[in-house]
Amino acid sequence: MVVLRTAPGFSKVQHGRPQLSDTGCWVPHVTAGHSVVMNYRHPASADRIAGLIASSSASGTLLAIAADVRNRQEVNEMFVKASNEIGAVEVLINCAGINRDAAFMELTDEDWNAVVDTHLKGTFICSQEFVRQCKGPGSIINLGAACGIQGRINGANFCSAKGGVLALTKCMARELAPEIRVNCLTPSAVDTEEVRERYALDTKEGLQRVISAIPMARLGACSDVIHMVESILGAEFTTGENFFVNGGEFMQ
Repeated sequence: MVVLRTAPGFSKVQHGRPQLSDTGCWVPHVTAGHSVVMNYRHPASADRIAGLIASSSASGTLLAIAADVRNRQEVNEMFVKASNEIGAVEVLINCAGINRDAAFMELTDEDWNAVVDTHLKGTFICSQEFVRQCKGPGSIINLGAACGIQGRINGANFCSAKGGVLALTKCMARELAPEIRVNCLTPSAVDTEEVRERYALDTKEGLQRVISAIPMARLGACSDVIHMVESILGAEFTTGENFFVNGGEFMQ
């Protein structure tokens, strides 16, 4: 999923949009009065976010648009619709992602292409289309992963894609400055549905195993990620950097 956002009270805003690995993480953008455009591939996920927004005291708006970030035409159409509905978009958050884990010698071409195209090619396409429609100062935040720096077992496709996202972030930051800032946000051990399933966090043993490796001695919350997003967006003299939200689990 990717997230497009306008400023609170933007005169042309009629709809809005959020997103991350866990659908609830971007609800605060809408409740803070922003217009948010959320892309989706699975209607059930979009319906879940819409339900969260409807049950909140949101002062912003949400626009959900079906689009595959790997497909240039669909992404272009998403930006055209967003522009027509809410006006110029000032923030892009590239956080679409999938996992296809397997041992290196068991990875198939399809496993490799699906993951790399979603994370890396999707970030490339969405960023280009964002820049083409951006009417003024803007900000891009790409979602990274610590394994894109240190690697991990059974994830060569995912780690390679995330390493590429970090390099792409630095390249875009150099080329797009000073009009558009580009930074990377690298969360880890955030309490989401996918993390709970991957690390068996619903068991006492699984939870203790993960927390024992985190100096802050707790899982991260979606609010921790949102606070860092807002900090990055407010840091107007910062570009090309990688910001960690991981309780000290990975330090560089």
